[in-house]
Amino acid sequence: MQTVKSNRIWNKNFVCVFLSQIGLSLSHFAVNTLVSTYATHLGASSVIMGLLTSMFFGISLAMRPIVGPVTTKVNKRYLLIFVNALGGIVNIGYALFHNIPMFVFFRVLHGVQYSLVGSLNMTIAGESLPEEKLASGMGIFGVGSAVSTAIGPSVGVWLKEYGTKLSGVDLGFTLVFGFAAVVLLLAVIPSAILRTQEFSREQIAQTGAWYKNIISVHALPCSIVMTFLIISYALFNAYMVPFGAERSISGISIFFTVQALVMIAVRPISGSLTDRMGFAKICLPTILVFAASFPVLGMSRTLPMVLVSAALSALGYASAQPALQAMCVQSEPPVRRAVATNTFYVGLDLGFFLGPLLGSLVVDRSSYANMYTLAAIPALLAFVFFALLWPVYRRRRKQLVGEE
Repeated sequence: MQTVKSNRIWNKNFVCVFLSQIGLSLSHFAVNTLVSTYATHLGASSVIMGLLTSMFFGISLAMRPIVGPVTTKVNKRYLLIFVNALGGIVNIGYALFHNIPMFVFFRVLHGVQYSLVGSLNMTIAGESLPEEKLASGMGIFGVGSAVSTAIGPSVGVWLKEYGTKLSGVDLGFTLVFGFAAVVLLLAVIPSAILRTQEFSREQIAQTGAWYKNIISVHALPCSIVMTFLIISYALFNAYMVPFGAERSISGISIFFTVQALVMIAVRPISGSLTDRMGFAKICLPTILVFAASFPVLGMSRTLPMVLVSAALSALGYASAQPALQAMCVQSEPPVRRAVATNTFYVGLDLGFFLGPLLGSLVVDRSSYANMYTLAAIPALLAFVFFALLWPVYRRRRKQLVGEE
């Protein structure tokens, strides 16, 4: 096995995969923010618009039985080059063909690309980091996504408006998709530079048949906790704007800016604290902080209270997520860590799929405010599951350390 580990977080491989993740996130948030608007521009009905918006995560979830085995058995460097290039091609397709059938076609390809690249980046990051600094590294790794969350939507909206002023709406969307294509094609460069951890044929053969590399039983506890957290977290993007309209709160979009800025500040610090204090001492209290943000938001009638909720949610989520990522990576030996991250992303996809769906059921019977208040329930279930599954994880780590 070729070792790519370093005792430093900012080693060459980590820098390369960090840049790849920024490319993924920046293109994702620039484009996905405008998908429903673009579908409406193309003349899609409300049903088709909803399908085009949600199919991204549905396809990503459906691809998980393929992603786990592929990322375990295929050279990760070549695979990362391919998926970043595929993302660029998809966005070029968006830019060239302005009709619903072709948009559906490229949207499906986009879901396939996203299902591969997210868990792949996380796997390579985990392989590149020293074990004793894994949570710190994952916290820093998430900073790129947080920065992209803060600026990606704004870049997308600005490009759309700029192109629209120059030569109509079609040019506006073409500029957005062109930007995303360029970013992802540039991400091919660091993907080609990095050198991933290579395993012998014998080591890969020990992972078993392809179906044994879909889900990791040992990473499943982290995935379950993450699912509950994401069910709540997904409601921010899905319903914040109509909540602001319901409560007559102007400037509600500042919520996302504050949330992103707090995440950027918190992730490196929380990761470092996790490495020093342990996963349970960080996850349990910060999950409670995250849960508390929802009743605060549900009771908010002014923008300052909404921003308090944004800060609390970011503090809780940005602290718990890197710790859960690190736990997930450490739940399997190196040769099966791609399976572990695939399992983690099953939890993410399932949470993003269920969150808006369950939220809509509450809204139909009540209000956006009550929906956000009740969103504390999945977060509290995450707390309970973490407490129950923590002893299971500790036994697994002792087993792996003993084998090493």
